[in-house]
Amino acid sequence: MAITSIGNPLAGYEAHRLSTETDLPEAARSKVQHGPETDRVSLSEEGRRQAAILAAASSSDGVRADKVADLKAQMAAGTYSPSHRDIATALVRHDLDLWG
Repeated sequence: MAITSIGNPLAGYEAHRLSTETDLPEAARSKVQHGPETDRVSLSEEGRRQAAILAAASSSDGVRADKVADLKAQMAAGTYSPSHRDIATALVRHDLDLWG
């Protein structure tokens, strides 16, 4: 079997594309409203708290200077010995948080 040409797999859908609000059917067009009174957002106290935490985290560079200085001093003194078990646990925990 030889495939001689491959067409656009979306070509059949192009004829039904709606490009503007005026292309909508009449029933759907009557539901569309415009103006400041149509959209409203209300955040709970928890939502405001999470937004503040996110803003604080975003504005921070994430570097704890005191921790970095302490680790540098340990490395310079030759006393830094990380726990391999703690590192592995942190990696697994991070993966579980990331992938669920």
